[in-house]
Parts: sequence; structure tokens; C-alpha cells
Amino acid sequence: MRKTFFLVCFSLLLYSNGAKGQNSEVKVLTAEELEELRNQQLPAEAERAYNEGASAFISKNYQEAITKFNEAIERYPSFTRAYLSRGMSYAGLKSKENAFKDFDKVLELDATNSLANYEKALIYFQDQNYQKAIEELNVAISKNDIELKYHYQRAMAYFQLEDYQKAIADLDRVIGINPDFAYAYNDKGSIYKELGEMDKAVENYKLAVSKDATSKIAYNNLGAAYRKQGKFDLAIEAFTNAIKIDKDFYIAYNNRGYAKLEKGDYNGAIADFDEVTRLKHDYAFAYNNKASVYIKLEKWEEAVKECDKALKFNPDYGYAYYNRGIANEMLHQEEKSCEDWAKAAELGVEIANSYYSNSECNNF
Repeated sequence: MRKTFFLVCFSLLLYSNGAKGQNSEVKVLTAEELEELRNQQLPAEAERAYNEGASAFISKNYQEAITKFNEAIERYPSFTRAYLSRGMSYAGLKSKENAFKDFDKVLELDATNSLANYEKALIYFQDQNYQKAIEELNVAISKNDIELKYHYQRAMAYFQLEDYQKAIADLDRVIGINPDFAYAYNDKGSIYKELGEMDKAVENYKLAVSKDATSKIAYNNLGAAYRKQGKFDLAIEAFTNAIKIDKDFYIAYNNRGYAKLEKGDYNGAIADFDEVTRLKHDYAFAYNNKASVYIKLEKWEEAVKECDKALKFNPDYGYAYYNRGIANEMLHQEEKSCEDWAKAAELGVEIANSYYSNSECNNF
């Protein structure tokens, strides 16, 4: 039976991790905001305490920020901005219950406030409660339909729920608000890649890098899409552009090595995988990928050594067991190859089952 070896190539799908925006929202009060608050009899002590809290928040000194926002609220109990900022400080400390209390207080004081709903959505998103995040974002958007980050965050939640058409609709709305927002094009590309629509994926990744020529992630994703299309030279060029932006971007080296292997440039592939492990010595995928090159070159002993390295750093890496099984079989180490395929199958590598069943493994 002809053996199929396995490599790993990575796309960095989305920019958002659900945590964007928190540090950007707590700011020292502007002159216009101060004038409005002073008209509402904001005490000078509350103003000072709030601004000190904002400075502490920006420095990620969340506990100090909470202390200062407490002081501001004591001086001015209806200080909506202070409740919002204190809630964000609690969120920074992962004190979700206190954060929610403050965001709900904001909404009690000002039902038109959309930021409180957005901040609640961020917490739900980080907890992987994507449906609740969407519900809060729906409310935020109903209050402020032109806020880019509300649509963008909802798109990320829809993506996590694999509701791709709604995610695309929100990203299109983001682009309508800001046509130069490169993240949205990248993320649309990644959705189309998930849907197997590679032409649309490439189109959107190209738009992303045209909007932001410094986006290593978009170049990496463009390369992954080109590789899926079998356009290896274009894939290598895109991965190279990602590396030019960040010479330590080990994932792009790994992916370029993968494309070079598929193109038949085995020495170039090995060089890239070696660079990956120089930059990140415990990156098991690169050792396994290098083993795949050696399998292609029929250098069985070298393949076994690379799989051993992969398994040193990730003992549960099923594909490394699978590839080592192939190399061991070709070295006439049938018992070892059967052990490797059995372990690979146990770890979820389905193809290992068929190799185990169609060999002499049942005799051991």
C-alpha cells in the first residue's frame, strides 16, 4: 500500500481574539466632556480621581485604577463614565461578576449607553459564550449602528459559531464604515478559505495587504490560500513577504517550507524547517514536517530522528507517530511501525488504522 505522509501548514485565520478595545476606551476626560460634566456639578475631586484612574488603567495597573474610580464614584455617585471604566478595570483583573455589576449600573444610569453592552459582549466572547456575546452586540448595534468595532466583534462571534454568511455580512458592514480596515478583508478571506472558496479567499487577502502592506498575517494567509490552489511560486512569494515584515515569524517559515516541499524543492524545505526550529526549538510541527521531507527522499533513519524530536516536544502528536511508523516499516522495523500506527490511531489519525489492519501488525 502506498503510504501518505503528513505535514502541517498553518493559516492565522482571524485578527480578533475577543480582547480588542479594552485599553482604548478608558481615557482622561477631554475638555468638552469636562465642560458637560461640570455643568452637571461634577466635583473637582471626582474629576481628579477619575483622570488618575484612567492613567492607572492605561498602565494596566487595574487595582490602582479601581481604587481611583471608587473615589470618583464616592464623590459623584451618578458618574456613569467612572462605573464603565471601573467595570473595564475589573474585567482586566478577570473579576467578571464585579465587571458585570458595573456595566449594568451604567445601563441603569444611561439606557442609551452602547459601550456597556459591548464590554459585556467581550467578556462573554472570552468565555466562549458566543451566543450571549451576539445578544449584547445586537443591543449595542441597535443603539449605535455606525460603530465599527461592534460589527467587527459580532462577525468574530458568528465565525466561532460557523455562521459564516452572517459573519461576512458584518464584515461587509465594517468595510462600509471604513473601506481601509485591512482586518476585515483578511477575515473575509479566512471565512472564504473555510468555505473552500479559494478564489474569493485570495481576492480578499490581496485586498488586505493592499490596505496594510505591513500585515504579516494577511501575507501568510494569502500564501496558504495560494498553496491550496497549487500555486506554489505565488505561495512562496507571499510567505517570503510575511518573513520580510518579521524575520522571526516562524509560522511563515514553516508554511514556506511546506510549499517548497510540494513544489519539489526539498533542500529549500529543509532549510526553512531548520529555521523554524532555530527560532522556536520546541515547535513539534516543524520536526514532523522535516521528517516528511526525509520520507519523500527515502532517508528513513533521518525521518525517524525528526519524528523522535517532534514527539519529545509533543508526546501526543499523532501524525509524528504515523510518519515514524512509515519510516520504521521501510527500515524493516515492523514491530515498531505497528506500535507507532497503533498509537497514531489511538490519537485520532484515522488513516493509521487502515495501515495497521493491512500490514502484519496483527501478528505481533
